Order: sequence, then structure tokens, then C-alpha cells
Amino acid sequence: MDLGIKGEGALVLASSRGLGFGCARALAQEGVRVVLNGLSEDNGRKAAQAIGGDTIFVQANVSKPEDRARLWDEAQDHLGEISILVTNAYGPKAGPFVERSNEDWRDAFEQTFVSAIDMAYRAAPPMVERGWGRIINISSMSAKEPSTNTPLGNSLKAGLLGAFGTLAREIADKGVTVNSLLPGPFDTDLLQKFAKYMVNDESLSDAEGVAKFAETVPAKRLGTIEEFGAVCAFLCSRQAAYMTAQAISVDGAVVRTML
Repeated sequence: MDLGIKGEGALVLASSRGLGFGCARALAQEGVRVVLNGLSEDNGRKAAQAIGGDTIFVQANVSKPEDRARLWDEAQDHLGEISILVTNAYGPKAGPFVERSNEDWRDAFEQTFVSAIDMAYRAAPPMVERGWGRIINISSMSAKEPSTNTPLGNSLKAGLLGAFGTLAREIADKGVTVNSLLPGPFDTDLLQKFAKYMVNDESLSDAEGVAKFAETVPAKRLGTIEEFGAVCAFLCSRQAAYMTAQAISVDGAVVRTML
């Protein structure tokens, strides 16, 4: 299927690895010109080389306002026009609610919540003016069903669904769609680190935590970043023009809610 997005320009946050990279690569395979972002210059260079084409990497910490502004300007300079934005951020600290400090909450709010909102503020007006655009927010299954020992992510990811759902409805008649993807257990570096917390057994090694967590998935396996990227690319397609204000779980049937 031709998704009709060849030649569009995409900025994908936190995309030097993991789910962000999966989205960036899937978009590039559809002919989208992509700007990657992340913290590590080395990881970013390798990711851009792996995708190929005119893909570039811009090192920036999206929890810092000045870095977000620079990232946006450099991406726009390279692409000319940013018609696809994928917001994403590395996960905040895990651990029990009572062990999180006010500073933890402030840091997580800037990194997870404000970074996405700030970039959406920058992206939406020119998309509306053009009459076409796609904004994808990479959230988490914990936005629908809170995960164990991840109070920061549970709270902030759920809040973003409200923010992006509101934006989607405000610009639904302008040719711009806004959707959230709620990933479950995917085979990423982040899951390797957090799995033991999600099964509530910090005594496990990272590998043991991953194996135990995978057994809790009805699909009995972890998802791949290629599978996730394919869903992201479809939501950015011309064919998905009537899908907006949605929060879509991609989780191997982990979340048990009906809606």
C-alpha cells in the first residue's frame, strides 16, 4: 500500500533507538525525509546511517526549553517544512509513589509532558496553514491501565492524552490529525531496564525481568519496533485522514479495558 506521504518531512523525538527509531525508520521507508533526535551523538549518528538517505540527527535534550527551540529550528532548516511530528521522551524514574520527590515530579513533567506540548505548539499552526499534517504522541499503555511502580509515567502519560485529544478536536477540520499510540511490552532498551519493576520484583536481573514480563502478555511475546513503526506510519498516511483524537493501544492484548 502506498501511504501517500513520500516527500513529507518528519521530526521524530527520542528516535536514536527504541520505538522512536522504529517510527522514524518506517516513515523513511515510505519516502519521508526524517530528522532524528536523542541525547547521544554516537547513537544518533549510527541511527541516521542505519536509515540512510538524507536522514540527519540533531542532538538535543527535550527536557530543556533551549534545546527544544534549537531542535525545531535545525529540523525546519533541513526539512523546509515539518508536516509530521512524532513526540516521544525517555521514561521517567521508576519506583513507588512515596519514594518520588517533588523534584522527580518536576523533572518528569518537563521531560515527558512539557516537551511534547511545546513541540505540538510549534508544529500545529503551520500544519493548519498548509491544510495537512500529522502529530503522533508516543504514550504508554499505563495511560489506560496504571503500571506497577511507575507513578510518574502513569500520571503524565494520561495527562497528555487529554491535551492531545483536545488539540485534535480543535483542528480536526483543518486537515491535521492528532493521535496517541500506547505501546505495551516491546523489545527495547527501556523495557530491559523497567521490566523487573513492572513485575514488582527488583531482585531479578534485567533479562529475568523481561522474560517474566513477557509471560504476562496474552500474545506470549514482546512486540518489535518494526511492528510499532508500521502502525505509526499508517497513522501518518493519507488513508488515515479520518482517524484523529484516538489513543490506540499496541500491546499484545495486555490492557484489559474495552475502550
